[in-house]
Amino acid sequence: MSQVLSPNTRLVDAGDSVAYRWILTDVERTHIASLLDIDASEITNEGNTMHQDRAQCTCGKYSGLDDLIHNALNLDVHCRSFMLDVLINGPQGSSPAHDLSCSHCGQMYAGKFWWYEIPDWW
Repeated sequence: MSQVLSPNTRLVDAGDSVAYRWILTDVERTHIASLLDIDASEITNEGNTMHQDRAQCTCGKYSGLDDLIHNALNLDVHCRSFMLDVLINGPQGSSPAHDLSCSHCGQMYAGKFWWYEIPDWW
């Protein structure tokens, strides 16, 4: 039986495990650009590689890279220039597990979220 994935998600081989490629949508790209005060064309990556499929919030939004950016800004964890560098050049390692709240309504998504550093998959 094949796994049913959320919209804009693809399974990828991460060596000894399976990873989930969250394909960046135009809506997410525009939202991230507004959060970082940049033009959406500066965000050249096609998505990010996560340890799990996208989660769906009670408001209907699926988790995305825009939520990670929104959370980092709200928690004052990273500056805009750092996050823009990661968006352009990719992560410099895997991340620790994060709680993640929906950037649309503020509700917490179920579970923990982290990304893999997989060359050429950013």
